[in-house]
This record gives sequence, structure tokens and C-alpha cells, in this order.
Amino acid sequence: MREFSLAQKYAIIGLDGVGSIHSSAAKNVALRAVEAAKLLEKVWLPEESADSSQMEQNLQEGLKRVKASGKKEQKKLEEEITEALRKADVLEEVPDLLACDMDYDTAGVDIKVYRSDAETYQRIMEEIRAEILEEGPITAECAAMLWLLRESGRIYDVFAAKEQEKLAQRMREIAENWAACRILWEQEFHSSLEIFVQGFLSGKKKAFKNQYLEGVNLMFPFLERRQAIFIDFVILGTTVANRRQAIMMYLSERGHFVQEVKNGTETLLKIDNSYYRVFPATKRVARIPIQGANLVPVYF
Repeated sequence: MREFSLAQKYAIIGLDGVGSIHSSAAKNVALRAVEAAKLLEKVWLPEESADSSQMEQNLQEGLKRVKASGKKEQKKLEEEITEALRKADVLEEVPDLLACDMDYDTAGVDIKVYRSDAETYQRIMEEIRAEILEEGPITAECAAMLWLLRESGRIYDVFAAKEQEKLAQRMREIAENWAACRILWEQEFHSSLEIFVQGFLSGKKKAFKNQYLEGVNLMFPFLERRQAIFIDFVILGTTVANRRQAIMMYLSERGHFVQEVKNGTETLLKIDNSYYRVFPATKRVARIPIQGANLVPVYF
């Protein structure tokens, strides 16, 4: 199994499901996280041999540059990181699931997103989960990935809601006993333009008393990477299984990887690297009822 750098590992998670053609808040945050990861590779991961005060200074100075990076720098970084991941066969451009929504489909809108290789994506996530949720020390790379995931709002993609209490406890314990880690987790790299929902953040902070689990994750819980969509087809007289099969066939024909996944008593659809619930629905267009189903994102 090929090994990847910290920046590449983050990009495999962070760019998955993000629009590849147009700029967006989700892409801007993800690319800034990739840039921050490249900085950590130079000034933080080798922290064992560095003076902590000097390392903190280098980190803070580097993060100022990360925050100030503009569109031109981000575009160059996007081309660089995506080209490397394409050559490694772990990233590709595919039609956005949103393009399958009835309104977008009938309008012929072409929307593309990045899709990470499912096996590689899952392996990286499971490595992080196993390391942080089990007792004992964690590696510097795992600590760095947690910070990147927190600051870019991807914690929800890796840790279920019920696991975040354990995560918060572990992050506190680790920060108390590891000075370099505490220094890192007290930093941030999002720009002032990305915290326009400051009022929302202030309210959400009440949910987490752990400073090391705060960040963009609480401002943009899911950003705009996943959206509910409506697919039109005849539902009258069909069973739940029939409707799922119809959706799976429709999406597969449009280049998506789709499979049924059991979650307790319900059956979800895993579409590419995300999970969705299916609800039968009727949408009215010019007073004409159109049958179909809504696909709604699931966050564990």
C-alpha cells in the first residue's frame, strides 16, 4: 500500500466531494488546510529535535502566510496536489451528485467534483479513528490530522457524534501531557472572511467545552459539500426496495458508486464516499405534481 505525505492524506479526505471547477467555501477551506499541512511537514512534525519556543514562532509565522494566501496561490496549490493524487490513482473528477437533482438535470448543468478512491479514503479515516479512540499515545501525524480536520470542518466525516465526547476527552488529555501538541491545537488557519457566522459560532461553543475541539468545524458543520437532491420517477405502487433499486440504477448510469448499507433497522445508500437516506416525495412544478424521492445526507 502506497504511503502518502500529511498534505496528501488530508487532501484525500478534504477534497472528496468538493467542487473541482468553481470556487466555494468548502474548497477554500480544504486548500488552506492542505497548505497548512505542508507547513506542518516542515516546522511541526520534526518537533522532537526542535526548540519548542522556536517551533511555535515558526508555526505562527507560517500560519500568517497560510491565512493570507490568495486565489492565485490556492489555484496553484490545487493543481499541484490534485495532479499528484491523480497520478497515484486515488483522486478523480466525476459528476456532482447535485447534477442528478431534477432541476439541475433538466437544465443540463454540468457540475464536477473530486472523488477520492474509496479504499484509500476509508483506510486513512480508520487509521485516525483507531489511533485517537484507543488509549495510549498518538503519533505526531495523527495529532496534526486532528487539527486539520477540526479547522476545516471535517471532524463530522471521520467521527460519529457519539464518538466526539470520547474524542474531546482524549484531546484534552493529550494536550495536557504534550506541549508541542497543545501549541498546535491552540492555533488556527481560517481567514477572517471564513468566520462571517461568528454569532452562530458563539452559540455552538456552548455545546463543546473543550477548546481543542473548536474551530471551523463548529462554524461550518457540513459546509456545502453534501446537499439533499430530488430525483423524479414513478413511485406509485412501488416498494421501498423498488425505489432504492431505481435510484441506484439511475445514479450508477451517471458514474456514481452506489451500494446499500445497513444501519441498524434502516437501509442507507452509500453514494461514492457519503451516506444518504431515501424518502419518497412529490414535488410540484407549475402546479403539476411530480413523483420521485429525496436523497438526504446522513451524518452519524
